Parts: sequence; structure tokens; C-alpha cells
Amino acid sequence: MRWYRHGELRSERSITSIPAVSELSIFAGCGRSQLAQIESLLTALLLPAGAELIRAGVLAREFAVIADGEVVVRDASGHEVAVLGPGEIVGELGLLRHDPTGASVTTLTPVIAYVGNPREFASLLGVAPVIDHRVTRTALSRLRAS
Repeated sequence: MRWYRHGELRSERSITSIPAVSELSIFAGCGRSQLAQIESLLTALLLPAGAELIRAGVLAREFAVIADGEVVVRDASGHEVAVLGPGEIVGELGLLRHDPTGASVTTLTPVIAYVGNPREFASLLGVAPVIDHRVTRTALSRLRAS
């Protein structure tokens, strides 16, 4: 796993440790070797509250799995669609559809997110069928809701 720090945390809430990928619900049921593969694909990123993780309308270039903290998802017109927390994935729709992103994602609190590029996303889906199934189910649910 690679680790990067983005900006300074200026919040009363502090992050004390980086949750392991094995602690995140999206990766539940994966074996030790699968978790090691997943960890090798992702980069841990520490973001302060108010940071933009994904911008609506731009070509999808990354995805993120929230490990700690909360993000708000807003549609292209700025309306709040969801507040997501640990174990949730964002950016998957744009990568699956090879389209510009349909929503912006901004941190509400300091956040640790595991991020990856399109190649790493494709590799992640191939690590375990359970991950592919969960990501696909999440994407379909979000498409139906929009």
C-alpha cells in the first residue's frame, strides 16, 4: 500500500489509524491473498474536510473506497444525493460506463480513502467475484435511483 497525505487536517475530529482493507465491508469474504492483492492496487489518501474527491462532468479517472470519515455526493446540479461512509465506493459508475462523472464527491469530515486509477479498478474487479458483484450491484442501484 502506498500512503499520501493531502493538505492539513483542520478539524476537531482526528483520524487515529488507517483502517485495513480487511475491515471494509466491500472486501468482506475475501481471503488473505485476495486482500494482499487489493492492498497492492490501492493508494491510501488522507483528505481534510471540504476536499473535492471527484468532480461532476469530467472524464472518470479514479475511484475511491471510503475507509474512514464521510463524503457527500451531489448531482451535476448540486443537489445532495447521498452521504457515504466507510466501506462505500465512489467513482465506479464513470469507470464502468467510460463516461464523464455524473456527481461530485466532497469530504464532510477528514477522510481516509483508498483510491485507484481505471487500470487498478479493472484489476480490483478481477481479484474476487464477490467484489465485482458488490460493485456492479452498487452501480445498478445508483443508476436506478438517478
